[in-house]
Amino acid sequence: MTQATDRPEPAGTAPPGPAPEPDETVPVLVAGAGPGGLSTAVFLGLHGVPALVVERHPGTSTAVKATGQYPHAMEALAVAGVAETVRERGRAYRSDFHMVVAKTLAGPVLRTLMSGDQLSMRHVSPQDWGTASQSTVEAVLADRAAELGAHLRFSTRLTSLTQDADGVTAVTEDTRTGEQRVIRARYVVAADGWRSGVRGSLGIPLRGRGTVGRVLRVLFEADLSEPLAHTDGAADGRRFTALHVGRAVLFNTEIPGLYGYFRNLTPELPDGWWSNEETVAAQIRSDLGIPDTPLKIEEIGETEISCGVAERFREGQVLLVGDACHVMPPTGGMGGNTAYLDGLYLGWKLAAVLNGTAGEALLDTHDTERRPYAEELVEQQFANLVDRISPELAGESPVRPLPPPVVAFGYRFPKGAVLTEPDDGGELFEDPALPTGRPGSHAPYVPLARADGSQTSTTALFGAAFVLLTGAKGAAWAGGATSAADALGVALRVHRVGPGTGLLDADGAFAAAYGVGAEGAVLVRPDRFVAWRSAGAHPDPAAEIERALRHVLCRPAT
Repeated sequence: MTQATDRPEPAGTAPPGPAPEPDETVPVLVAGAGPGGLSTAVFLGLHGVPALVVERHPGTSTAVKATGQYPHAMEALAVAGVAETVRERGRAYRSDFHMVVAKTLAGPVLRTLMSGDQLSMRHVSPQDWGTASQSTVEAVLADRAAELGAHLRFSTRLTSLTQDADGVTAVTEDTRTGEQRVIRARYVVAADGWRSGVRGSLGIPLRGRGTVGRVLRVLFEADLSEPLAHTDGAADGRRFTALHVGRAVLFNTEIPGLYGYFRNLTPELPDGWWSNEETVAAQIRSDLGIPDTPLKIEEIGETEISCGVAERFREGQVLLVGDACHVMPPTGGMGGNTAYLDGLYLGWKLAAVLNGTAGEALLDTHDTERRPYAEELVEQQFANLVDRISPELAGESPVRPLPPPVVAFGYRFPKGAVLTEPDDGGELFEDPALPTGRPGSHAPYVPLARADGSQTSTTALFGAAFVLLTGAKGAAWAGGATSAADALGVALRVHRVGPGTGLLDADGAFAAAYGVGAEGAVLVRPDRFVAWRSAGAHPDPAAEIERALRHVLCRPAT
C-alpha cells in the first residue's frame, strides 16, 4: 500500500542581487507534469516550440484520480495526435458510461445521473467520450511531448524564480542529488497544482468558496462481480461505471477488479482514521454495503475539496494553467479535462508570441478568455457536489446546473482575441445544438463529405493553424487570405465548403451553423474558436483578413 497527499511545489522569489549566469536557456519552462503542464508542452511542440518541463515526482502520476475524457477534451487530444492512443490504452471498447445514485453497491438504483446515449455529444462533436484514467492520459501526453521536442526532467523541483522585462531566471534542484541548475526562460507556465508554489510566490490569491470539504481517495482490488451484477460490464471493466452511495463514490478502472473509491470525510469520522489500512477497508465495506467482501488496498490519499479561481492568470512572464489557476470539486470530472484544454488554448498563443507573429498583448487574453469560464465551471462542479454527495451545502447558493454539452461546447469568449460583432450581448454560454457561429464561440461541428465520398467534418480541419472557411462562392476570400497571411508570416489554411468545392455539406448546414452566405467567410483560431466572420463578400478581402489577423494577434497596423 502507498499513501499520497497533495503537497505544494516549493517555489519562492530569489534573494536580491544580480541574477546568476544560466546553465541553460529555454523558450518556455513548464513547472509541473500534470494534465495542464503536459498538454501545454504538447501544444507548444505542435507549433514548433520545445519546452522544458520540470516535475518534482520521479514520473507521471499513478495516484487515484478521475477516469473519463469529455468529447471536447478528446477533440484536443485528437489535435495533439494522441486520441486513438488514449482510446486504446483506456480499452477502446470501453466507451459506455453509467453513473447512478444507489442505496448500496448492489442496489437498488435510486437515480440515474447519466447513462448510455444520455451522455452522447455526437450532435455537436465527432468525438465520443474517452474512458482512460487521468494517469494513463498523463503518460501518453508525456510521451507525445517528448516526441515533439520537449525535455521532461523528473525528480526536479523549482526552488525560485526571478522576473525581469525579458524573461525569467529560475533555479531548479534535483531531489535525488541536490544538484541545482539555473535556467533562463522567456516564459514560465505554472502547472504545479492546486497548492501552486509558483502562484503563491507571485502573490496571486485564489478567490472563491475556499475549502468546502475533504475527500479520501483509495485504489483497491476486489471481486465485486456479485454486487455489480445489476450493471452489465461494470465488474469486468467493459463499461465505465460510477456509483454514488451515500457519502462515497465507487468507480471501476481499465483493469478488471481494480476500483477507485472517493469518500467525503464528514465530521463524524475522526481525523487520521484513514492512516490504518484495515480501518479504511472496513469503512469501504460499510459505505458500499459489502460487509464480507475481501479487499486489497493499493493506495490511499487524502485531499481537500476546494473551490477557487486565481485572481489573475498572468503575472509578467508567468502564466497559470490547470489546478494552479482553477480548483474545483471532482463531481463532474471537469478538473483534468479543463487542464487538457488549457494547454490547447495557451500553446498557440505562446508560440505565436515567441515566433514573432503575435504581439505580447496576446498573452493577456489568456486571463481575459479563460478566467470567466473557470469561475463558472467551478460553480457548476460545486452544484454537482451539493446534488450528489453534500446536500448540507445546499444553503451556499449553488448555480443552476447546465447540461454537459453546454458546459463542454457552449462556452464563449465574448472578450479577448476575437472581433465580436456589434450586436453581441456578451453571453458566456450558448446552446451548441443551436450554434450561432458568432466570433468568440466554439466553431460549430458540421459533418462534411469530400469529393471522393469519404467523410470528414469542420472540426477535423482545425488545430494546426488558423483556418479560413468560405462558402462555395468565396474564391475571393481564399486569395485574399493567402495574401494577408503571407504578408504577416502567419500559417493559415483555406477551405471552401458547398457545391462545386472539395467539401460538401448537407442541406446548407455550413451556412446555417456559421451564419454566412455562399460569398461569406469565417476565420477560426488554432484552438477551434471563431475569431471573425463576414456574412458576405467584401470589396477588399486581403485587407479585411489582414485587419482581422492583426486584431486577433495583437499586431497594430504599422
